[in-house]
Amino acid sequence: MITISETAQQHFVKLLGQQAEGTNIRVFVINPGTASAECGVSYCPADAIEPEDLELKFEHFSAYIDADSKPFLEEAEIDFTTDQMGSQLTLKAPN
Repeated sequence: MITISETAQQHFVKLLGQQAEGTNIRVFVINPGTASAECGVSYCPADAIEPEDLELKFEHFSAYIDADSKPFLEEAEIDFTTDQMGSQLTLKAPN
């Protein structure tokens, strides 16, 4: 469903290492299906996991996706890149 590059996974592991044990990530879409739709990634503490969430397991963490966002994140790609302007996390979702 979602591809998270190796560099992005390493970035998440580093960030999650500074959070409470059991914290993972959540990938979501705000205003899905509209012209103002935006993708995002946030921390997901264990008590924020909903029964209908989709769990995607990676080697050192899980990514959770809520049911409303799931159809809009099919084949999405998350990457972490570094260039002369600095580093950034990117999320590309198909149109």
